[in-house]
Amino acid sequence: MSVDYLMWIPAAALLALLVLTLTAGALISLFRTGETAGGKRVFWFAVVLLLPVAGALAWLAVLQHSTRAAAAGESGTEPLA
Repeated sequence: MSVDYLMWIPAAALLALLVLTLTAGALISLFRTGETAGGKRVFWFAVVLLLPVAGALAWLAVLQHSTRAAAAGESGTEPLA
């Protein structure tokens, strides 16, 4: 019996830990922010759970964009990106 597949177990475990951390961080951010409420929150929750990596990255990008826009609105300047 070959044991070559055993060398991939640590890499798979690290990747799974990274995905779980990213997803958990996005879900915590989703529930702590005041940016979403009601249907939008349910939508983002479903997206993050169904597409863990892409959904979490999309949520964090939307959150960063809305945070920058809110900060620019308070200071009266345009956001750079």
